[in-house]
Amino acid sequence: MKAVIAALEEPEMKRTVVALAIAAIVASPLGAWAGEKVGKVTKWETTTRTVTLDDGRTYVFNETVKTEAMKEGSRIKVTYEEKDGKYVATKYEILQ
Repeated sequence: MKAVIAALEEPEMKRTVVALAIAAIVASPLGAWAGEKVGKVTKWETTTRTVTLDDGRTYVFNETVKTEAMKEGSRIKVTYEEKDGKYVATKYEILQ
């Protein structure tokens, strides 16, 4: 333990440890990143489970999301993850 403490007292070692800690903090949320978007539903395709919002962006709903209440013209907040270049919706909320 004393060897580790002695090593950390060296300025170069401190910089290395700090750099690694910062890199770990920055990289850690990338795998679990989720976005949210609010918009008006302009197109809802039940067979493909895709919704297009008024900004033109299309989201694919995974099979676990219940979409019975989805309809064109609704204003929604969609939570999504980007996977393989697609926006995969993990949940949504109809807004008033």
